[in-house]
Amino acid sequence: MGTNKKSKVYRLIFSKLEDIAGAVAEVLLGGGVCIIPTDTIYGIVALDRYPDSIERVKQIKKRPENKPFLRLIGSLETLKRYTPQQVPERLKVYWPGPLTIIFRDYNGKTIALRWPDYYFLKAVFRLIGNEAIVAPSANISGEPPIFDEEKLVQTFGDLVDLIVISDDVKRGREPSAIIDITTEPWSIVREGAVKIKL
Repeated sequence: MGTNKKSKVYRLIFSKLEDIAGAVAEVLLGGGVCIIPTDTIYGIVALDRYPDSIERVKQIKKRPENKPFLRLIGSLETLKRYTPQQVPERLKVYWPGPLTIIFRDYNGKTIALRWPDYYFLKAVFRLIGNEAIVAPSANISGEPPIFDEEKLVQTFGDLVDLIVISDDVKRGREPSAIIDITTEPWSIVREGAVKIKL
């Protein structure tokens, strides 16, 4: 794919996994923004600890201020930083996996977290440590997710620091399911890649 005016563009090849994960980790740890494949669809990602990076993601997506981002985590250890709640036994079968769970945070507000089961993200998390990343879908708010590689680069190539494209992300893939466990009974906010039976 080469490079364009701003973004470095990589194609995810398993033999280059560590090199590409290292490039993504370097950008994220430096406060940058990437587009990467996840176990569901492409995500626009930044480290959660950098408010300026999160604001940049909002601007790139044209995201309404009142719509929070979900965060991806790489371990249950990271979960403890965000919520006093634990993953309920009935939902553990889906974690790690394409299920976003809305928890109650330490301030009594809500926070959406997901622990993905995807070899590339696992490689990235090994390098960034006990960090979470904001990871909204790679599209302009209100528009459908982008699967086409050329459109992905055309849309975001001048806006992010690095893009990783992958044959893993295919048209028809669904985003994660979302379940809210902050109230009883629990509620399914979005049907998605896994079907939850309550």
